[in-house]
Amino acid sequence: MKKTAMFLSVGLLAASLAFAAETTGPAAPEITGRVRLFSSFYAADNPDGAFFTHKAGQFAFRRAEVRLKLSGAVNDRVSYGVRFDAFSYPGDLLQAGQFPESAFLGSPASSEHFELALYEGWVKVGDFLIEGLDLTAGKQRISWGTADKIGVVDNLNPIDFANFLSFDPDYFFERRPQTAVNLEYYPGGSFKIQLVGLLQHQVSPLPFGYSGLVAKFFPMDEYLVTRGWDDTAVKTAWGARVAGRAAGLDLGVSYYRGNLTLPYLRSMDAGLVASGVFYYPRAGILGLDLAGEAGGLGYWAEAAYVMPEKIDGSVSFPIWIGDGPVIYTKTFPLFEEGFWKYVAGADYNFGGGFSVNIQFLHGFFDEVDYNAGAEDTFGFRKGMFFGEPGNYVLGRAEYKFARDTVKLKFGGLFETTSNGSAFVIMPEAEFRVADAFNVVCGAFAAVSGDREKTKFGAFRDDGQIYLGFKLDF
Repeated sequence: MKKTAMFLSVGLLAASLAFAAETTGPAAPEITGRVRLFSSFYAADNPDGAFFTHKAGQFAFRRAEVRLKLSGAVNDRVSYGVRFDAFSYPGDLLQAGQFPESAFLGSPASSEHFELALYEGWVKVGDFLIEGLDLTAGKQRISWGTADKIGVVDNLNPIDFANFLSFDPDYFFERRPQTAVNLEYYPGGSFKIQLVGLLQHQVSPLPFGYSGLVAKFFPMDEYLVTRGWDDTAVKTAWGARVAGRAAGLDLGVSYYRGNLTLPYLRSMDAGLVASGVFYYPRAGILGLDLAGEAGGLGYWAEAAYVMPEKIDGSVSFPIWIGDGPVIYTKTFPLFEEGFWKYVAGADYNFGGGFSVNIQFLHGFFDEVDYNAGAEDTFGFRKGMFFGEPGNYVLGRAEYKFARDTVKLKFGGLFETTSNGSAFVIMPEAEFRVADAFNVVCGAFAAVSGDREKTKFGAFRDDGQIYLGFKLDF
């Protein structure tokens, strides 16, 4: 099935390029893209890491990628966009006892792994049915909220958790486009009413080897992943948003109804075979957002009130009564009835190529507010992935010089909870050595933090140095 989809995608891409080559005039499609190579390696040994085990100098992550985007307009009302992403892993995928055999068509999957994905594919119709109503249908990155990338209101586009742990700066806090029908109505002025219906349930991609991580953090031999929905239109996800401008501010109010995009532990069984059940809970989320500018200072804020469905968690274990064991099951509410997540940030350009950006975040994308019974039974706390909401300060200073051919960045993340704090630095240097061609080098390092009591302190011995080459056209 994946091969069929890939061949169909390649065929569609080839047809699109042929169409682009033959079309003339103002309606000719625009072709843009990117060619990029990224590789990173570990700076120190870590034989017993919570997330990664490695030696100093060992490759952490490496891939070559090609991005190709085609966009254009059929007429003054109808436009379209298609984007394909291709990834190649420069390493073997051999298992023990395997030879690097190729497929019948000559695809060397085990020695030159390659993937092709449809990142976006949409069509937009202006003045759909009535004047001022725009329709966008297909796979698309839906604009939702006003925060600078690190938002809490955007629950339509799931976080790319797999790429987050690669510490690749181009994919840090990246969100995935979704297949949806997006209606935007402009009744007049800056006022907009938006209604989005998703044709799929949002699921965040998890890091490769995530099953092994589960076994490290929870004492279980087996697990089951269940979902809180079925494939009916009634249970699909949707969102509504009203936005406008008043008193010099961009303001928005939104509501999302669907599932959370990450699986959460719901039950454990401590029988002869320790097992657990992970679950994608449904939720309603009320969002508030604003953005503005004063004296050259740009600022924004978002708040989301999360109302997860009322479900019970449980733990089962044997107890000895009389002549034999009896299975005892303890149940408790899994989540609190509702909790807040919020972010506020600002940026400022000082001139002379120097600018800064700083944000305060309460509630990382994976964090939820558990009921006390779940905290006590499963050990959920602040300062862990899939734990209680914590506080984070994220900042970046940037300096451009030499006619903008050199860009120096210094990013940082400070985590603070009642259990402790952690500090991460992310320095980077980018050099434009030719038109549209950049060389990037940088690092990710958790320089402080308790390895067991803070989320990012767990990466104390996982510092990485990376090098990248990027051409945009």
